[in-house]
Amino acid sequence: MLQASHTPRADSARRTTVPERIAAWAARRPAAVAVVDEHTSVTYGDFQQRVDALADRLRRLGVRRDERVAVYLERSADCVLAAAAVLASGAAYLMLDVRQPAAWTRLLLDRGAARVVITRPDLWATTAVEGLSTVDVTTARRPLPIGAPPRPAEPVPDDAAAYLNYTSGSSGAPKGVLVEHAGLANLVDWYLQRHRVGPDDHLTQLARPSFDAFALEVWPCLAAGAALHVVPPALTAAPAELRDWLCRSGITVAFVPTPLAEQLLELPWPDRGRLRDVLVGGDRLTAYPGAALPFRLHNNYGPTECTVVATCCEVPPGGPPGEPPPIGTPIPGVSAYVLDERRRPVADGEPGELHLGGVGVARGYLGDPERNGFWADPFSAEPAARAYATGDLVRRAPDGQLHFLGRVDDQVQVRGIRVDPGEVEPVLRSHPTVDRAVVVGRDRQLVAYVTAGDGPVDPAALRRFLQARLPDYLVPAVVVPLDELPTTGHGKVDRRALAGLPLRRPEAEPPPEPADDLERVLTEAWLEVLDATEVHPHDNFFEIGGDSLRVSRLVGRSRQRGLVLRPDDVYAHPVLRDLAAALREQRSTAVPR
Repeated sequence: MLQASHTPRADSARRTTVPERIAAWAARRPAAVAVVDEHTSVTYGDFQQRVDALADRLRRLGVRRDERVAVYLERSADCVLAAAAVLASGAAYLMLDVRQPAAWTRLLLDRGAARVVITRPDLWATTAVEGLSTVDVTTARRPLPIGAPPRPAEPVPDDAAAYLNYTSGSSGAPKGVLVEHAGLANLVDWYLQRHRVGPDDHLTQLARPSFDAFALEVWPCLAAGAALHVVPPALTAAPAELRDWLCRSGITVAFVPTPLAEQLLELPWPDRGRLRDVLVGGDRLTAYPGAALPFRLHNNYGPTECTVVATCCEVPPGGPPGEPPPIGTPIPGVSAYVLDERRRPVADGEPGELHLGGVGVARGYLGDPERNGFWADPFSAEPAARAYATGDLVRRAPDGQLHFLGRVDDQVQVRGIRVDPGEVEPVLRSHPTVDRAVVVGRDRQLVAYVTAGDGPVDPAALRRFLQARLPDYLVPAVVVPLDELPTTGHGKVDRRALAGLPLRRPEAEPPPEPADDLERVLTEAWLEVLDATEVHPHDNFFEIGGDSLRVSRLVGRSRQRGLVLRPDDVYAHPVLRDLAAALREQRSTAVPR
């Protein structure tokens, strides 16, 4: 007998899509605020007019159902507007990260077969990408020219693709996941019901647009007629300042990536405030909150392949010490199966791989006829139902709660993004000084072990080489040169042995005095965050115990000392003296306001 957790759909009728819901609120409450960022506030009436103008422009360019349209913009009201216009046009949006290298942007555009991009001319010029039709998002602020009536919009079927999100692939290339409107509508239905969101609510947009949590933050909010607040960039790695902003802005429901949320939970909170629900996800929540909170905490789990959220639970304070909270039970419309290697159900309490079914399962990988990981769901009564093998090892408790145990493969979570280390290895091996390369996950970071090819290995040069070709979360925090890679008795690389190797050789000399006040302040912050007795100017933050959680803490401690530091600075320059030099350069080139 199959032991599955599921909440079936109430019916199989067509769901109202996100663009239809937004348009309904624009007609009902045109003067209500839709999106707010640091520079502008847009009402639902204005938002819909701009969406219609951009969608009309896309249709005039011949954009059709299921076609991918790229969005290349910073987190902003314009970014939200552009994505909404793509949905309204019937196409699927592909959100690109403006902070990633141009080579990565070109790769995603090519693999997604995108021929149109919504952007700003000045921003797009920085990519040096040619051959695409560009739509200037600022033109949506102007009315259509006289004599150019808008082309009528057609209803978007709920089996059409809504967005394309890329996830890491072991083949050395990212995998594009196509999510349909039905899955997105199901996510919205669940969110609005669980969190009781309505037009008087205020929600946040904090995640990178290229992260699938963008869909969780944006579309339930606008589908409910609520106000979406784009979190200022300076607050995304400053827990105390973010807390104050949430309270000051009257935010009622917020999503916060798990590493940042764990720091927020350690802070004192005012007894009263409007914030009632905080959703976390993207990484494993490691502990229960230690004290009562003035809001409900929700732990969300879900791979990109299953429309952002597949399971969830409320996390009470004061849970079992040393035990991480569960990942919950399936949301409505999603089924969870715990299966053995032959895809047979296991008993409650036994470990097994988590497989997901239901309306939330994505269409599959773009251009992958084998649909690796996707398979026909034999446990569903729905025709052509799909299931997805997550690769996550779990056990189901007697109360139905699923508990995460680890991975069945080598994938790791890096800054809330699921990463396959095998995607980095071929890029490393393409460098002439590298003969062999193996990448493993350690302490929420990637570590590369390499043997020399044509010339000596320079770890710093290799990281710069990767930074020009890969997104930041795929660049190993540490590169370790080895004379040879350890192997098992069968001649394969012994990854467990690699994970046990020291990341650096002990320093024989005591560290010198900091070069200046900036390096001294940075050193003090490192010592505090790493709980170390000494730090050398040439130390790599990640070689001496740093990880993504400590990066966030380092940013906070540095700000307390008057030093403006971003997480990206640490990832790009993990060596203390290099980081100090980069900050010094930023100060010298900063434009006075």
